[in-house]
Amino acid sequence: MGVISRYFERLAAMVRPRRTAAPAVSADAKELRIGGERVAWSDMRRLDAYKCDIYVGDFLCLAVFAADGRMFEINEESPGWQEAGDAIERFLPGSLPHAVWTLRVIAANPGESVAIYPVTKAG
Repeated sequence: MGVISRYFERLAAMVRPRRTAAPAVSADAKELRIGGERVAWSDMRRLDAYKCDIYVGDFLCLAVFAADGRMFEINEESPGWQEAGDAIERFLPGSLPHAVWTLRVIAANPGESVAIYPVTKAG
């Protein structure tokens, strides 16, 4: 039985999607920090939340677009995810409230995005 178990473990490892470690995220009144990068709230151009299908469920993600053209992605496995969502609502005027965009993303189909900032009429 050991040989068959090891075979299935290897097979599962080959099929399982490989994800890199989620970057830690933190924030204060000045900026959002993603891994070793920093984006000032005044340099935020767009924030979009979306859901990714990961075979065994869904994964909430957030794309952060900075004024200088940089783009960052964090997800719900990122240490500080909850606090970052709260900070967006607190420090980025005109953004959707954290609870609102979270519910909209949960209700969305995988691949659909929710505009958190700037908020559009349809968003």
